[in-house]
Amino acid sequence: MTYPSQPGYPSPYGQQPPGRQQNTLWLIGGTVVLVLAIIFTVILIVVQGAQDNSTTNGGDDGGGNNGGDNGGDDGGDNGGDQAAVEMNEEACSAFGLDSFESNYGALDPDSTYSSASTTGGLPSLTCTFYNEDFTSVSIYLSDRESASEVTDSVASDSEYYNEASGYTYADWDGYGDAGSLYSYDYGDSTSYTLHVALGSLDVTISSTLYDDENVSAESAEETWADFVQQSDSLFADYT
Repeated sequence: MTYPSQPGYPSPYGQQPPGRQQNTLWLIGGTVVLVLAIIFTVILIVVQGAQDNSTTNGGDDGGGNNGGDNGGDDGGDNGGDQAAVEMNEEACSAFGLDSFESNYGALDPDSTYSSASTTGGLPSLTCTFYNEDFTSVSIYLSDRESASEVTDSVASDSEYYNEASGYTYADWDGYGDAGSLYSYDYGDSTSYTLHVALGSLDVTISSTLYDDENVSAESAEETWADFVQQSDSLFADYT
C-alpha cells in the first residue's frame, strides 16, 4: 500500500518564522530611534549650557568688573585713566571739567562749542568751554603725519612769538614731548596760548583773561595743563 507523501516543514534551525523576524526588526528600529533621541537631547543640553556660560561671562566683563573699574578710574580732576575716544564733535563731552570750574568758575553749558573735521585722512577737533562771564578755554587738537612734525612745529613757536613780535614767550615742560607758552598783552586783557606735542597729536590751548576778572594766569595754567593731560588719555589712539 502506498501512502501519500507528507508535506514538508521548515527546519527549526537557521530560519526564524516570519512573524518573529518582523517583530525583531521593529524592536531594533525602535531602539535606534530611542538612542538617537537621547544623543540629540544630550547635545542640546551641552550647547545650551555653553551659551549660558558665555552670556554670564559677557555680562560680568561688560557691565560688572569693567564697569566698576572704569567708573572709579574716570573720576578726579584729570579724568583718571580715561578710555580712548574717537575724535569727533561728541568727544568734547568726554573732557572732565572739574579743574575748569575750580579755576574759571561755573561752566555755562549752553555756550559750549565743538567742531570736528578731517583733512587728508587726518582728523582735527575744537572744543571751547565758557564760564558764566563768557571767558573761555579753547582746545584745538590735530593729528599729524608724524611726531617729529609736531615737535618741529612747537620748536618754531619761538621764532614767531617772541619779544620782537610783542609776545612774551617761554618753553613749557609741564607735560608732553615739547611745549611752548606765549602771551600777548592788550592792556585790559591778555591772550595766552599753550602749544604741546603729544606724539603725533598737536594740542593747542588758548584763553584770554581779563584784568577785571578773578581768574589768575597761574590758576588758569593749571586748567590748561589738565586739558593737555586729558587729551593724552582721551586720544591715545592718535598719539
